[in-house]
Amino acid sequence: MNAPVFFAAPDRLQGDTIALPPEEAYHAKQVLRLATGDRVVVVDGEGMAFRGEIVDLKVKRSALVQVHDRLRNMGEPRIKLTLAAGLSTAQKFDSVIQKGTELGVSRFVPLLTEKSRVTLDDPRRVTTRVTRLSKVALAAMKQCRRCVLPEIVEPMSLQDFLCGVDRSDTLLMFHPDRKAVPLSNFPEDELGPRITALVGPESGFSAGEIVDAVKAGFEVVTLGDRVLRSETAGPMVCALLMFYCGELN
Repeated sequence: MNAPVFFAAPDRLQGDTIALPPEEAYHAKQVLRLATGDRVVVVDGEGMAFRGEIVDLKVKRSALVQVHDRLRNMGEPRIKLTLAAGLSTAQKFDSVIQKGTELGVSRFVPLLTEKSRVTLDDPRRVTTRVTRLSKVALAAMKQCRRCVLPEIVEPMSLQDFLCGVDRSDTLLMFHPDRKAVPLSNFPEDELGPRITALVGPESGFSAGEIVDAVKAGFEVVTLGDRVLRSETAGPMVCALLMFYCGELN
């Protein structure tokens, strides 16, 4: 049985001892019913994992872990995948973040497009939304046993995103268009090591947005004739890209 995974920021490591954050300590003792001597894994969200054992668990929200072993990039894919996805309702986009994190996404960019049904005009709502999504990603990171917490940037317009895109990445725009090429047309060695995948909101991209994306260097890719929901398309794209790059073998 795998040891449970907990999160602690790098500054909580002192020598060979990690002080778990109060909420993680509470989960260890009150939810999982762990005790002194139980083996655990602690990840720092920046690429390090620490295997060790609990050495102090006297109160609800306090726990110390003695480090026995250190691992770098535990559970991390070789490729760096950015998923830029049209922003949808809270529950649906939570699912995109959760499944994308489980599949190995390194960076999420929530997009506001011409056909988006979501607006975020209040800066406080933006901050609240990103904080919520970060918590979803954190839980998924621990569940799937990764050690890097994906970056979630503040929602932005598609035009702003296209202006700042890194053209050295493999740039793929997924859209149901008969003129688009299938993903199978791309050899594995042409996809990595950095990929940016662009997926639309519920009602897809406008014709003008497709033109703008192509001008920015994106190749339009099809997933077949069926039109997928936004909460399906994002994770499916991630899974396919990871498969074609040999990350699901």
